[in-house]
Amino acid sequence: MPRLTLFAKLTAGAAAESDHALLARFAADRDEAAFAALVGRHARMVYGVCRRAVRDAQLAEDAVQAVFLVLSRSPERAASAASVGGWLFGIARRVGLTARRHEERRKRLAGVERPTEAAPAADFDDLSRVLDEELAQLPEPYREPLVACFLEERTQDEAARHLGWSLSTLRRRLEHGKELLRVRLTRRGATLAGGLLAGAVAPSARAAVPARLLTSVTEPSARAKSLAAAAVRATLGAKLAVATVALLAVAGVGIGLTNSEPPVDAPAQAPHARHTGEAAPAPRAVERSPWVTVTGRVVFPQERDVPSPQFVAAEDVKDREFFAGASTGDVRVDPATRGLANAVVWLRPDSDDPKAAFPRDRVHPALVDGPGEHRVVASADGFLPRVLAVRAGDRVTFGNFTPVPFNVNYHAGAPLDGDPTDASFNVLLPTGATHTTRPLPTARWCGSVRDNIHPWVHGSVWVFDHPYSAVTAADGSFRIPNAPAGAWRLVVWHERAGYRTGAAGRLGERVVIAADGTLDLGSLVHATRGWDD
Repeated sequence: MPRLTLFAKLTAGAAAESDHALLARFAADRDEAAFAALVGRHARMVYGVCRRAVRDAQLAEDAVQAVFLVLSRSPERAASAASVGGWLFGIARRVGLTARRHEERRKRLAGVERPTEAAPAADFDDLSRVLDEELAQLPEPYREPLVACFLEERTQDEAARHLGWSLSTLRRRLEHGKELLRVRLTRRGATLAGGLLAGAVAPSARAAVPARLLTSVTEPSARAKSLAAAAVRATLGAKLAVATVALLAVAGVGIGLTNSEPPVDAPAQAPHARHTGEAAPAPRAVERSPWVTVTGRVVFPQERDVPSPQFVAAEDVKDREFFAGASTGDVRVDPATRGLANAVVWLRPDSDDPKAAFPRDRVHPALVDGPGEHRVVASADGFLPRVLAVRAGDRVTFGNFTPVPFNVNYHAGAPLDGDPTDASFNVLLPTGATHTTRPLPTARWCGSVRDNIHPWVHGSVWVFDHPYSAVTAADGSFRIPNAPAGAWRLVVWHERAGYRTGAAGRLGERVVIAADGTLDLGSLVHATRGWDD
């Protein structure tokens, strides 16, 4: 069967599923049809971004392969983003720029110039690249609608459904995004008037994707593997990327590489025996890794009606011209899966002591000291992301990228073991202002963040003493990699309803993690009387 026909058969039937649903299928059991559908949806946008970055068609194809190879290795990172297309745009930018640097270095070392295709309109092409650079710098709430509407050429109705926003929210963020982009381009001597945004990306974004590219992403070239490895290093940091880079370097295909994500310190495979005529030694038993990926989905109770969307009433609020139609609901349920977004899931010791600390010697060696991450929360219609799960020592920057002032009133959760450190603060953020927290201490319960100017705007921040936590995606799915095998408690919490199974749920439900690579907990119904409050 021709490869393109096979690709079409794989993608048939997946058209109605959301990107996050397809990612969940792929992450759970490496579903080739789900991955092929994602490639088919986003290949043109990714190809356009890579093509504008490198100008060379063959190098652009290698870059596209690398982008989807990164997706195949890190589906949980794409699933945690508001938009898979927006996440792919960022990876495509990073891979495309890396490809251009590698090619320029190769040509310098070789002392020859590799012929490149002529650019029919160099000035226009340069503007397109500048536009990509500035688009990548925009806050996520304003970048996502621009990517969806202009780079992926979705209608506004389609983009709103894709992003899970109301149409009015989509339109408002789209207009603010265009204005922010116009200001940034003006500072660089470029202008964005009328339909220039759509026109600027037209030469490559709308160009036909080479047919071979749709299937070759599953058979990446050596250069694509190298580019993907560089992107992983840049994204995850050198400490967490060592084993992943090694795996990418020897990967044969992007789909079906393994039945589960290898732990950070996956043991190297024994070399192949040489053909010496001697009998090959008997294969040795492979030791099971004690580090396991825990997955599942938090779902809204079947017997309950899904809450209706709630929106700000324009006549009742301050800055009504900005917030009219903004969503105020804190319960977001995927209609297809009943998955509950923004639930926090974490592991804790198998103990009835609510203050029990996670044993340091049971944390993966590469994660013991923590990455010291820097998280960003943008003020838009509300705080985005609305719910954070971070590790002690991380910092969070709150930034206001709107035309109206925001207040950030943060009350930290009670510190663990009586730590006197108080991370609470109350600041005013004018347009364009930011505020970065000190390194956050471990807390016994979640911190709350509110905007006193606009009281319906609020969010939550959990700070853990270990890396084994996750916030559920739009479809309710979660993924906790490199968890230690053994007996633990699994806790599920939601800002509206509190702990799963009620007050007793704060101690968690006992789970036994076997050393077999993955543990799929399936659907976890968030059943509690807290929904009645």
